[in-house]
Amino acid sequence: MFLNKLDRPGASFRASISSLLSHRLHPHPLALVLPIASFDPRHYQQAEPGIEGLVDLVKWEVWKWGQDGTLSRHPLPRDSADLDDLDFIPPSHPLLAHLLPARAQLLENLAMFSEELMDQLLNLPSTPASYLHIDSSSIIPHLRRATLNGQVLPVLCGSAMKDIGTDLVMDYVGDLLASPTDVSHDSQAKNSPVRLLAWKVSWDKKRGWMTFVRVYSGAFEIFILGSRY
Repeated sequence: MFLNKLDRPGASFRASISSLLSHRLHPHPLALVLPIASFDPRHYQQAEPGIEGLVDLVKWEVWKWGQDGTLSRHPLPRDSADLDDLDFIPPSHPLLAHLLPARAQLLENLAMFSEELMDQLLNLPSTPASYLHIDSSSIIPHLRRATLNGQVLPVLCGSAMKDIGTDLVMDYVGDLLASPTDVSHDSQAKNSPVRLLAWKVSWDKKRGWMTFVRVYSGAFEIFILGSRY
């Protein structure tokens, strides 16, 4: 799920997550990112709309987009004491207080569908800071399995028209979703109806559109910017 248009006035990541539950789109939406409306803490006090960055809670890094559209990626420290000494986020930024709880919540929610991950968490000290030492390569297999089984709904966000968050969506499409070789199907018998399995992903950078098309057994599905049509 891609929550779009977070650069618009009144857009709310929290309200959008709640909407997924209230409209019963999925019982277990799992936020993989946190939006950064601005890297200037004063804009939060003035309630300025916008989105300038994302925190990838799985790979534990910050994606930052400049005013000219340039992208930079910054790894977050694995020591919680160093979170107040970042050169790309001021120590007074209100988002910093939410980073550790958000990653802990992500891992604990995912562990509900993986006994192996649950055991790994139980063997750690019972503090959110201890969850920083779990590498993304240890998380992705559990997240992919839960996604393919329909147990969780990965949620990302951004602004497609500004090309914010779309690269991250494509990365997680490759990390989490099934490839054609992962889809099982019966072998065809002689003179049986033709069956087709085709996949296509296209990206229109000028318009900020991502289109994902899947065709199977004569039916087709088209996903545009995370919305299903």
